[in-house]
Amino acid sequence: MGRILLFVVLILGLMGCGQKPQSENEIMETSPKLTSKNYIGTMLKAVKHYPNEPYYYLFINHQACYFEILVNDLPVYKYFKDGQMVTPTDIFYAIKKSGKQKITYKLYPQTEREEGEGFKTLLDWTSMKIEVFQRNKADTVGNAFASEKEVLKHINLTKPDQKTFIASGKEYYEYAFTFDAIVPYKNEGWENSEDLSKWDQKKLLAKTENAYKQVWQLFKDHREDEYFHLIGKKEIETSQAEYSSKIDLEETLNSYLKPFADPSYDLQPLNDYKLVLYGKKLVCLELISLDKKLRGKSALWIQFKNENGNKIAHFRKLYLHIPKGKTNFEIIR
Repeated sequence: MGRILLFVVLILGLMGCGQKPQSENEIMETSPKLTSKNYIGTMLKAVKHYPNEPYYYLFINHQACYFEILVNDLPVYKYFKDGQMVTPTDIFYAIKKSGKQKITYKLYPQTEREEGEGFKTLLDWTSMKIEVFQRNKADTVGNAFASEKEVLKHINLTKPDQKTFIASGKEYYEYAFTFDAIVPYKNEGWENSEDLSKWDQKKLLAKTENAYKQVWQLFKDHREDEYFHLIGKKEIETSQAEYSSKIDLEETLNSYLKPFADPSYDLQPLNDYKLVLYGKKLVCLELISLDKKLRGKSALWIQFKNENGNKIAHFRKLYLHIPKGKTNFEIIR
């Protein structure tokens, strides 16, 4: 009897040794089960194309402020620099279906400037103008912007004098407005997800830390296909929202593979971060840093050398949600 009992204990012990710690499994695999080899073929089969493929983007004009832009509670752009941005900002991956789309902007004082001193508060002449544009991505490359049209223009609120910024003298300002979008697809996204604002935030932080450690370890061990197993749903949705072509998919795949293949890529430790919850359903870890180049960036990041030998930071976005009825995270954007 004693030998049988000892045998059972040994078997259970071996089974336990073979199981991964819970911290390694906070993010579940999604369907389809992607690999680096089947990525392009799987995406080409999944993405539907249409005669009209509405594609939305923003032009942003700001003055005397840092800012963040969110669409449907998903961050699409963060700007903590001096000067103006001049390129359009794509927002297609934040649009899940036709209907009302919410744009939120958050403004902060421009604490540093290349010329002169920074500001501790927002100023009388702080301003934010956001123009929403749409074009048909199905247009030919040589005529890509022939169908471009302005959908909406938003200009920040002012005080009764119609000149002074509404939040002049404040350290923070947030405002939201909506526009209508029409798209031929429908993505689930974080529509049917658990409300993470109701969780114990310490437990949520620990769970999110373990999720980031899981992905961090995959990068460290160069386990690329195990990483691809986690991003199937995310890739299906974002590729559809972009109406991705084979060329688009090849560029995306190369971007994913570089950290696993390029010896100059130096994975940085998971340090100095905070838990950030977006719209109650999306969670991530962001760096806490006074360095404007790092502020608000993903805690999962890699340094590498560019063609000129200069060090470049590459931040891996990792927005997580928990589908209703599930207990583990899913990478959704």
